Amino acid sequence: MTGNGAAASYGDLLITSIVVLAIVCVVAFVVVKVVGKFLATGRVRGAHLLDVIARVPLEPRRSLFVVEVAGKTLLLGTSEMGLSVLSELDPAEVRARAVPRQSFAELVRAAWTKRKAPPAAPAESPPEGS
Repeated sequence: MTGNGAAASYGDLLITSIVVLAIVCVVAFVVVKVVGKFLATGRVRGAHLLDVIARVPLEPRRSLFVVEVAGKTLLLGTSEMGLSVLSELDPAEVRARAVPRQSFAELVRAAWTKRKAPPAAPAESPPEGS
């Protein structure tokens, strides 16, 4: 009798665990959507003022940044001592050399379409004796 009761309690425990997991997933999804929208509005609000065009790490605590601020393109240096404006750059030259950035969603979409694309047919070799 104890074996049958234990099997029923394990089944109940499994069902309870699955229900709780589903609830946690739904709550997490809602929180991410709400908090994500809140954070995105904060980023979008100031996005037109400052744009980081490029970053080149030189050492663990030193980097160069090319940023666009209020229509000016600046080369900034960062170190342990702080942030320094090194030079003002020609915006047209920077745009000509800048590599277009893709969002994470665009990268995922490209990978998904590449994965779903039918494999290329192998090239047929010419018959022997030709």
